[in-house]
Amino acid sequence: MAKKAKKLGKSIEGTVVKIKEVVTGKDMAFDFLKLPKAIQEKLGPFGLNHKLGDAAAGCAGQEAVDAIEKVFAGLMAGDWSVRAPRGESVSVTAINSGISKLPPKEAEAATALLIKLGIIKDPKLAPPVAPAK
Repeated sequence: MAKKAKKLGKSIEGTVVKIKEVVTGKDMAFDFLKLPKAIQEKLGPFGLNHKLGDAAAGCAGQEAVDAIEKVFAGLMAGDWSVRAPRGESVSVTAINSGISKLPPKEAEAATALLIKLGIIKDPKLAPPVAPAK
């Protein structure tokens, strides 16, 4: 399965968010400190909500609680990059590799089930890929 091409290049330098739109090549810069105070006050909790939600992605129950608490404790200690340890995960590449090793009928049944569950996309519905330039 082909990897999606990035549409935006993004980075944060100090309080400035830099974004490069890939198709046009336009570079943009947005300074958080130039935003009105009321907007800054809303973005702080929004960002914290996003960061803590990301910590629990793919987790449930106590594992999610532990991940959220670990990331928040790291933030309180001044560590932006703290991450909760991840459990085992399976990539789409690994799934496709396993399916390709099955007999054709079983591969077809497995693919249909994974599409129905939303784990993989139906290759028949994929948009056509433009030839490389």
